Amino acid sequence: MKKLAVFVLAAVLCLSMAAVCFADEIVIGGINDLTGNRSVTGNAINNGAILAFEEINAAGGINGDMIKFVSYDNKNDTQETINAYTRLVDVDNAVAVLSTDASSIFMALIEISTEKGVVVAGMPSDPRAVMDTEGTGEVYPYTFLISQCNAPQQAEIMAQYLAQNTDLTKAAILMDQSNAYAVANVNGFVKSWEGLGKEITITQTFNGTDQDYSTQLSKIKNSGAEFIYCPNATDKLVIMVQQADMLGLDLAYAGAMDMNDPFLSLLDDPTIMKKAYFQSAAYMSDPRLDTFKANYLARFGEEVTIKAINGYDTAYVLAEAIKNAGAPYDHDAIKTALENISGLSVLCSDNYVEDAATHSPLGLGMAIYEITDGVKEYKGFLFP
Repeated sequence: MKKLAVFVLAAVLCLSMAAVCFADEIVIGGINDLTGNRSVTGNAINNGAILAFEEINAAGGINGDMIKFVSYDNKNDTQETINAYTRLVDVDNAVAVLSTDASSIFMALIEISTEKGVVVAGMPSDPRAVMDTEGTGEVYPYTFLISQCNAPQQAEIMAQYLAQNTDLTKAAILMDQSNAYAVANVNGFVKSWEGLGKEITITQTFNGTDQDYSTQLSKIKNSGAEFIYCPNATDKLVIMVQQADMLGLDLAYAGAMDMNDPFLSLLDDPTIMKKAYFQSAAYMSDPRLDTFKANYLARFGEEVTIKAINGYDTAYVLAEAIKNAGAPYDHDAIKTALENISGLSVLCSDNYVEDAATHSPLGLGMAIYEITDGVKEYKGFLFP
């Protein structure tokens, strides 16, 4: 009877601590917008992760254990995101979670991830998603930026490129003030742009639910600006550019990664983008991407976007950390392993390094593109 009691107690302990028990299956969670207003982005990230985990399983899994990727739709909503994370950790026993590029949504996971102690990694470019930048300056223990520069670094790169390669000196700002990434990016751009002796003629804002930017655009039209700096989400950019065209606003644009594909294809007439500048976490025609692009097209029946690359790379970085932590895949061991990732070859870098001091990548740059009359052209790769 005593032996039976010991056996039952051991089984109960293992079930209650499933994340630190040996298993043939490793659950990795996913949280992205799969049906909401950012579903194009969310599905690309999710699909990139799916492809990566399928490849890893086909090659033998992680230390011989197969990955089970359990993904939930957050509908681009903070409470849905928290609920999904809680379910992944408490019900599905996920040992790590791969999440969104939307900084405002990702930041909702800071408190709950600290409480539950399970790593969440994504592409939240606002540094406030991974660090207490306005207080202690320390990193949050379980949130990580993976596979791209943070927003201030992206903004610095764009300011440098415009100053060195164009005659532009006067910028107008148009940003979604409810979007944490846009705010962080604009703050970085203003600091860099004015630091280069250039001018911000006017700053205009809107909220995430707004659909009419004509008032802001009219003010910009009369501000003396030579271009609009607008690191906003793709759906906002489409509305903004088409309304600007209707107002006869003939200015250049400078933006961030959301001007990458599929942005131009979503415009009624791509040629209204007479001149624009944007950046990407990868050079999309790099031969290193060819195999991935072919496999992605075969698997999902659609062309690769930068967000699919982000999801794919983040999945591989997470898998490497879990592998290095080793069974029984303890949560804190995974966190420590992720903080010490170095020398990993992924699509965005052949020597990927995660910085423990910032919970962000080290040494990443951005590809710069220009759009002329609706046609994009790669111009080079720059580092902050």
